[in-house]
Amino acid sequence: MKKLGTRLVVKAIAFLLALGTGVGGFWATLFILSQWDTLWTGVGYYSSNACSQYMSNCMVPVEELARLLQYQAWEAPLSYLDQQRLSDLEYALDSERTNFCFTIRRNDSGALVYSNLEDGQTVESSVHTVLRDSIDVTYNDGGERRKDYFVWNGEKQFYLLYVVLDNGTEQLLTPTDAALAAQYGYTFNGNSWDYNQAQDSRLLYTELAIEYGVAYPLSVHDEFWDSFQDFNEYARYLPALAVLTVVLDVSCVLACVFLCRVVGRRPGREDIIPSRFDRIPLDLLVLLELWVIILLLTGGDPMAVALNSNGPSTDVVVGLALVSSGVGLCLLSSLLTLMTRIRTKTLWTNTLVWRLIQVLGRAIRNAAHSWPLTGRVIVLFLLYLVGTYLTALTIVLVPVYQGLVLWLLCRWAIQWHRVRQGADHILGGDPSFKIDTRGLYHDLAQHAKQLNDLGGTISQAVDERIRSERFRAELITNVSHDLKTPLTSIINYVDLLKKQPIDNPQVQSYIEVLTRKSQRLKKLTEDLVEASKASTGTLPVHLERLGMVQLVQQALGEFEERFAQSNLAVVTLYPEEEVWIMADGHHLWRVIDNLLSNCNKYALEGTRVYLEITRRDNSAVFSVKNISRQQLNIPPEQLMERFVRGDTSRTTDGSGLGLSIARSLTELQHGQFDLSIDGDLFKATVTFQLAPPPKAETEPQLPPPA
Repeated sequence: MKKLGTRLVVKAIAFLLALGTGVGGFWATLFILSQWDTLWTGVGYYSSNACSQYMSNCMVPVEELARLLQYQAWEAPLSYLDQQRLSDLEYALDSERTNFCFTIRRNDSGALVYSNLEDGQTVESSVHTVLRDSIDVTYNDGGERRKDYFVWNGEKQFYLLYVVLDNGTEQLLTPTDAALAAQYGYTFNGNSWDYNQAQDSRLLYTELAIEYGVAYPLSVHDEFWDSFQDFNEYARYLPALAVLTVVLDVSCVLACVFLCRVVGRRPGREDIIPSRFDRIPLDLLVLLELWVIILLLTGGDPMAVALNSNGPSTDVVVGLALVSSGVGLCLLSSLLTLMTRIRTKTLWTNTLVWRLIQVLGRAIRNAAHSWPLTGRVIVLFLLYLVGTYLTALTIVLVPVYQGLVLWLLCRWAIQWHRVRQGADHILGGDPSFKIDTRGLYHDLAQHAKQLNDLGGTISQAVDERIRSERFRAELITNVSHDLKTPLTSIINYVDLLKKQPIDNPQVQSYIEVLTRKSQRLKKLTEDLVEASKASTGTLPVHLERLGMVQLVQQALGEFEERFAQSNLAVVTLYPEEEVWIMADGHHLWRVIDNLLSNCNKYALEGTRVYLEITRRDNSAVFSVKNISRQQLNIPPEQLMERFVRGDTSRTTDGSGLGLSIARSLTELQHGQFDLSIDGDLFKATVTFQLAPPPKAETEPQLPPPA
């Protein structure tokens, strides 16, 4: 089917078939519909549409005859032409020259006025079906009565009637003159006048009844005779013509469907290729084809009149066929180009109106974009007011205009919601998400583009941060692994040296230095690995319900001897009841251990170390305060960076990693780690959320310190 539809010969045959069957089917359908009573209803000739039409034509001269006869009965003067017309009508309507039978009687008395039947014959016995009608006949109608007129009386709120009498004078009538007005056919209905010509004494009036029908059987060779013969002839071959009409119409529809399916198809191409005809702007094409169709119909109008008047002839049939073919060609080409434009989605875009709108739209948009946002809002509001005023003049346009404004506002709200959703995606952790800017208003599109650029920048920064953290973690892990092997060998050889009998005290002191420094290097390597894992969040965290007071007391018990050696006095401030928090026991122990170790290394000898646990709102706060041995002249944030404390205080064995590890471990447990420095006063604060009440009666046991 697809290959067949791409062949030009097949398309041409289908086009000619659609055009030919369309023209033939149109005229055949028109003829069938004009003879619908013959084909479908099955009525006889006397009840057919053709017979009724000819009877209506005959009633026109009959009514004219009735009026002239009544004028003659009133002894009204008839002109020479009226007398000749009366003779012609009597001659033409004689029963020997027409099958149309009729009688004219007075409607009030039934007295016979005129009949074209033979003496003794009645309409009922002469025609197939008797029809009856009545006509009003007046004399001097249009004379003086037409000069009557009304004048509005604003004071009394009714119309005054001025009647023109036979002598040409005018007489004023008011509602009080009802009896006199009735002589002239007028009655007052409250504020105006009603007229009945039958009661007007200035006019001669009567009503005539006409009984008529078509002779049965037909005896005169006239238009009824010819129509009767045509009716019988049509009745014989009309069913076959009806079948042919259906075949032609169905063939035309099928050919059009085939053409619509294959239009624009080319050999070896799957897409639709518009022709040069399809590239003509649609509105221009419609105007041209309408102009051609109007010219064709104008030229075919006299042919149609000749066909109805004189019947078919060769010239008329050929002329109407050419006109019909031209109109069909225009309609078929319009159908095919519409299908092509719809399938290529150029129905609206390939129009002169669309191009004009685009040019105006670009000009307005470029001018509007150069204005500030506030100015644009003001201009749009003023345009809305102008549109509201103009549409208010026509009530029909008010809902249309307001509906359009509502649609534009809803469209803006939907687009703004789409931008908001995109921003939520980006802020929700998906910086690579891109907001679709197609179809957005200019300002929203610019905002969405900026959000897309911001998301890309964030994504790039996050990627660089992740790569940096990964590289740093891998570097620290690899370096620490490379250090562990020789460090282990050094420690082992130092242990072997310590086991050897050495009498030289100087050598023994060297061995002690090696032992101390190697242990420090081992501790530094372990701290590096732990700091790297803590900062990257790779350490596992198992939150559980822990008692902070009990844990601090246990840690303090392990530092009592070292604090005593450093001559540090510990002052503890604990609440009476246990403070329960949600934390990881191993990591929290390391945080407390690092803080106490930091006090032992850097606190001034002979001073106090304050350990305090308090409740603050829904949080538990553990603080450590001491007086620093060395002057603290750096910010707290810089103090928590790695190796800073070790660089600024080389008199101890500290590495400066303790505070950094403590902060990272605290944040891993969803806590908060803060430092504050006031002169030489050093204060570290660890904050955790309070744990909810336990589900069981027994409290969980604290894990053993690591």
